[in-house]
Amino acid sequence: MDSVDVAVIGAGPAGVMAAWTAAKQGAHTVLLERETSAGRKPCAEGILSEALDDAQIPAQSEFATNRITGAFLYSPDEKRRVRVGGDGYILDKPAFLRSLAERARAAGAEVRYGARVEGVSRRDGAVLVEGRKDSEPFSLMTRVVVGCDGTGSILARQFFPRRNYPVIAAFQYDMTDCRVEDESKLEIFIGHKKAPAGYIWIFPKGKGTANVGIGLKGAGAKSLLDRFIQEHPNVFGSAKIERSQAAPVPVGGEVEDYVTENMMLCGDAAGQVIPLTGAGIHTSMVAGKIAGEVAGKAAREGDVGSKRLSEYKDRFEALWGEKISNSLKALESFERFSDDELNIITDFLDGQDLVEMAHGFRPSKAVGLMVRHPILAMKVAHQLIS
Repeated sequence: MDSVDVAVIGAGPAGVMAAWTAAKQGAHTVLLERETSAGRKPCAEGILSEALDDAQIPAQSEFATNRITGAFLYSPDEKRRVRVGGDGYILDKPAFLRSLAERARAAGAEVRYGARVEGVSRRDGAVLVEGRKDSEPFSLMTRVVVGCDGTGSILARQFFPRRNYPVIAAFQYDMTDCRVEDESKLEIFIGHKKAPAGYIWIFPKGKGTANVGIGLKGAGAKSLLDRFIQEHPNVFGSAKIERSQAAPVPVGGEVEDYVTENMMLCGDAAGQVIPLTGAGIHTSMVAGKIAGEVAGKAAREGDVGSKRLSEYKDRFEALWGEKISNSLKALESFERFSDDELNIITDFLDGQDLVEMAHGFRPSKAVGLMVRHPILAMKVAHQLIS
């Protein structure tokens, strides 16, 4: 049986960061990924430049496929669009995760692809992790285990009761031969008829390729996305679908508990996603970065109790806790507005308001609706500002 200091389950954005920072502390670290290659989960693949800053890695042509200089958000009737500023990239996510995994390996972490974890249990103050790699059983003892294994996290299922953990359905096409107006801009389409309690996105990857997807509460993601594509022949008239993917995305905010003795959750497993947008790459990388550092130090120092490991939660909450909480409030509020009301609201919001909402802050111009729509203004103010 192998014995390690830190075992990380899942080689997504949180996992590769956790393995890297744990190994940097001198901890004997292993990264376990059930898939045979990185980045199999569908993702719109868009990030802001700050995400790479926090990951401490510069943009590289091998994974940063297209530079983005902002976004357009369209009202439900598409008569109004709001330009949102912001510099970022569309990633080749598998290549990005491979790069981060190689960095973790260079720091001393062992990376095992095709390693499916099937059981986690406590043993004599440590944790026994069991599973199969290439059909062969494996087991290892670890001082700390970090669960970065998504919505279906085995660690969460066994040790962390996620009582409030709603997810939405995300469905995406990888498309070619799209005629996007400006390939340096993301396009976001809102409206309950298009995507109930969600939105549709077009994320250009350059040279006519794009990630085209939908996230919504309830069923019918594929049929609604197909209808949207048919209703926009100017963009998709000659387009071809190369691949389709689907995955659940948590949108209920952080779970109540994600740290206990010997154990931590990160990323989607802990609900560390911006609820209003469903964005999770940046938050997951920050969570993994902190969790790995704390786990590595704690394991090396021989103190892996919940009080010691809670440093991870305290540090993450200071950076992202309020943003995630306020974003959840904004999401719940916008679900109550009709498409007609959203058309009006869009007329009065500017790009900075949308940036603030997407990052979990409160919009600043809701009161401006008082001028022409006092009743709606009061509703917006009550929902989003109070």
